[in-house]
Amino acid sequence: MRTWLVDLDADEPDRADEDVLTEAERWRGAQFAHPLPARRFLRSRLAVRHLLGERLGVPPAELRIAHLPDGKPYLPDHAGLHISWSRSQGLLLLGASGSGPIGVDIECRRTVPSPLSVLATVYPDLPAGARPESFLPAWTLLEAAVKATGRGLSRGARDVDLRFDATGEVTLRGIRGPGPDAWSGRTEVLPPRGGTPAAVVAVVVRGEVTGTIAPYVRTDRREPVR
Repeated sequence: MRTWLVDLDADEPDRADEDVLTEAERWRGAQFAHPLPARRFLRSRLAVRHLLGERLGVPPAELRIAHLPDGKPYLPDHAGLHISWSRSQGLLLLGASGSGPIGVDIECRRTVPSPLSVLATVYPDLPAGARPESFLPAWTLLEAAVKATGRGLSRGARDVDLRFDATGEVTLRGIRGPGPDAWSGRTEVLPPRGGTPAAVVAVVVRGEVTGTIAPYVRTDRREPVR
């Protein structure tokens, strides 16, 4: 398993780098009404192509990325590598696993009115003792879990079993239904870094989540930031 965290607002890339994007990706970027979300979308797709291309030894422009009907991305030419990504404001979290399905999610810290009421709309098993600070850890775990299973939040969240501790910590106990193999998940709180906001990230995989969830990388050279 490997994850990368990219600051989409840092290090302006070479404009010629956009030649690696497909016509469909460029068209989608042009549909945004404002330049900032458009730039973040295009840079996220550039980062995905460069990082996965580097891992697979494939030129970024030649990497084929497809999506299942529910939106789950996959690599038609590299069926053994499972992928997932998530964006929040100017941050991109990308995950890849060679041992089975993976789901990742990132949520920048923000104020959510009535957070437990919002959470209960997708997770009706919310215990009475859940705390408001549990919202982002629980939400990111739910999102990562349903991305891993490919079921989507509206259909899959009810099959996710979460444990809510009195401290506000949330952990994944399991996912009902999709095969006999055990799932594991983990969240981490990322502090602000430079101009990037604090965020909560989650990863859910078959087997065990290992290693650091999200080292920062640059968007222009894709090298770790020291």
